[in-house]
Amino acid sequence: MADEVRKDPKGRKLRTGETYDEKTGRYRYSYFDAKGKRCQLYSWTLTKNDPVPAGKKQKRGESLREKIDKALADKANEVDTQGGNMSVYSLLERYVAVKSPDVKQTTRNGYRTQLHFMQTDPMGRRRIRTVTEDEAILWFDSLHHDQDKSYSTLHTLRGMLRPAFVMAKKNRWVVSNPFDFPMLKKRYGGTKTRDALSRKDMRRFLDFVRTDKHFSKYFNGIYILFNTGLRISEFCGLTPEDIDFDNHVIHVRWQLLRNHNGDTNQYYIEEGKTVNAIRDIPMLPDVESAFREVIASRPSLPDEMVVWDETHTVSKTGFLWLDKEQHVEVAQHWENHLRWARTKYNRIYKEEMPPVSPHICRHTFCSNCASAGISPKVLQMIMGHSSIEFTLNVYTHVEAGDVKAQFFEVNGDSGQYKYGFYPLDRKPDVVSLAEDSPDDEGEPDLDAPADDDEDD
Repeated sequence: MADEVRKDPKGRKLRTGETYDEKTGRYRYSYFDAKGKRCQLYSWTLTKNDPVPAGKKQKRGESLREKIDKALADKANEVDTQGGNMSVYSLLERYVAVKSPDVKQTTRNGYRTQLHFMQTDPMGRRRIRTVTEDEAILWFDSLHHDQDKSYSTLHTLRGMLRPAFVMAKKNRWVVSNPFDFPMLKKRYGGTKTRDALSRKDMRRFLDFVRTDKHFSKYFNGIYILFNTGLRISEFCGLTPEDIDFDNHVIHVRWQLLRNHNGDTNQYYIEEGKTVNAIRDIPMLPDVESAFREVIASRPSLPDEMVVWDETHTVSKTGFLWLDKEQHVEVAQHWENHLRWARTKYNRIYKEEMPPVSPHICRHTFCSNCASAGISPKVLQMIMGHSSIEFTLNVYTHVEAGDVKAQFFEVNGDSGQYKYGFYPLDRKPDVVSLAEDSPDDEGEPDLDAPADDDEDD
């Protein structure tokens, strides 16, 4: 006797394994996965063209036969459907556990930040086998437009998600990688750059800082940032032993970093960010004078903080930069000094100062050196760029300007300010006459990420 033909309420023939529950109104499919485990699939609709019953919720692509097609494809590819049921957050946790022993502390700090975000975002609760590429792209769009996530933040997040899904694919938990799509800078606002200050703006800003009642105490440090190209973490990691007055160079060997976790501050030193980060930076005479003043005025502390590297084999002490409580300053402190100095400047003068940050100081130094005719290869070594491409981008920026105006600006000067150099014997053009107030500079937000340097 032939098998009885089973049909749904619409008269459609049900295939082997498919059933319709008249009590609940749901379709079901029973099958065995690649490991021989019995599995069940459920849906309110049989095909993708069926309307979802009133009062019921079902996402696009979740009709029973669409689910069956995916399940059979997973079985053909021997995909572990149980592994595919883990959440995106759980996958990231597993990826971080695997990678953490092989990366620097700064990278682990970034992992922790992204994990904290994914723990609360709905995408973190999604099963990894259900995430599609179009959903991943639309999610990134939402993060950018609705949550104001920058290109840099999204690029960092995808830098974890994409390799995590590569791991999932190798383990046969998923068939494809939904985050293997190109990140378009224009789409996510990544075309914005932190421009160097013009020579005019650099002089105006240094004049202001030098003569201001409150901010003058930071002048030497800011002057050094503008005239050495140091990354801010390298700058904060300097000790008197790193300043070689005999050979007129700064020995850059370590960066000082701080891991803030709740109420706990952990300071540590780490090798530079690039293969060329260990270097000697030449010092001009006025830079040496600034360093001599800093070293001479630095208080001798009875209990100097000793900071170790991650393996506790190398330590440093006697860092040059201390805050008002005689604690070691880190990148966020100098972000704050520069931001508040600019805020006060713009409160006083009509011609406002563009944004100023430690990285902008670095980029300004690099641009001034390029304008001065320093060769790209030499400048790459001074800046500690990992690739000559970063250095050449500065030259492209300089050449793209108004060549005639720049030619007369550089060569029409008496030579005192040539190529953006700021001599300490110059007479300031501006002097801060405003009364100082308690809000001249706020406390640094030590939880906020600093504008610390990327590879450039």
